[in-house]
Amino acid sequence: MKILSRVAFVRAAAVCALAAMPGIASAADNETAYLMYLKGSEGPPAVPMRVVWDDTKPHISIDLGEKYEPALTKLKLPRVLEYDASRERLQFVVRDGELARFVKVVATSIVQAFLSASPVPGAWAQPAEVTVHTATLLVTPAPARLEVTTRLHVTYLWPQKSGPPKVQDLIKGDIVFVGAQEGAESGEAGSPSKP
Repeated sequence: MKILSRVAFVRAAAVCALAAMPGIASAADNETAYLMYLKGSEGPPAVPMRVVWDDTKPHISIDLGEKYEPALTKLKLPRVLEYDASRERLQFVVRDGELARFVKVVATSIVQAFLSASPVPGAWAQPAEVTVHTATLLVTPAPARLEVTTRLHVTYLWPQKSGPPKVQDLIKGDIVFVGAQEGAESGEAGSPSKP
């Protein structure tokens, strides 16, 4: 019994000593917050999303913002998305089943709206069949700036007046977001922001 308590004490003491050592930074010290805009629409009146990037893990956290929260809640999706990335050459890549699931749920709701508004008789009764072929994030960090490319290929079945539904692309291509460090507009770009 005494041996087990000594082992536990030694492990606890070692963890405390490592945590207290200077030079060992906490994960939050490596996180940088960015305000991201759709490329080409940077700045007001567009509302940015807040992205926190940690290139030491590597890990990305994307806050889609209050504007989309009601729709996301209705779809039972989170407002903040969190993914681990892996390094591939000069950028980081996110290929995650949860990202594909998020894209599928959002795309299905869009297709349901299309079918409801379709002039094709009975289209509203057709199930919204959505296939996510590609859902990848490409993260390219640079000093005081971040670029996140969302690479998507999503297809759905569009009803025909006669015959089976036809496969259509809902989206096939890249959506690029760019942003500067949070606080950069007030001259604070050198100090990373914490979430």
